[in-house]
Amino acid sequence: MVEVLVPLGVIGWMVVMVGMIARLFSNISLNRTIREALRSNPETVSVLAERLDRRDPWENELIGWIFIAFAVGIVLMGVFEGPSRWREAFEVAIIPALAGLVVLGFVRFSRRS
Repeated sequence: MVEVLVPLGVIGWMVVMVGMIARLFSNISLNRTIREALRSNPETVSVLAERLDRRDPWENELIGWIFIAFAVGIVLMGVFEGPSRWREAFEVAIIPALAGLVVLGFVRFSRRS
């Protein structure tokens, strides 16, 4: 099972990093736009500043659902490998399942606030 989990973890890490880099370039572009707006039309800066580093709630919720799907995949892998691997699969799946539940709980709690 480790021979499958390590590559999945590395791929997941790479996906997160690419997303963060894309967000960085988006913020750089928005900062450039804000600077230009300060020079030409200062009234529009407040609208642009609100968009800076704003993240939609569904993005965080998606991360939680991905963790839960990852946990379900691990459990299914253990089930298909046979009864000798069930316990190991459930033990490994606890971590992403809890992480997903915590993220989803945080998103729900932050919406109420």
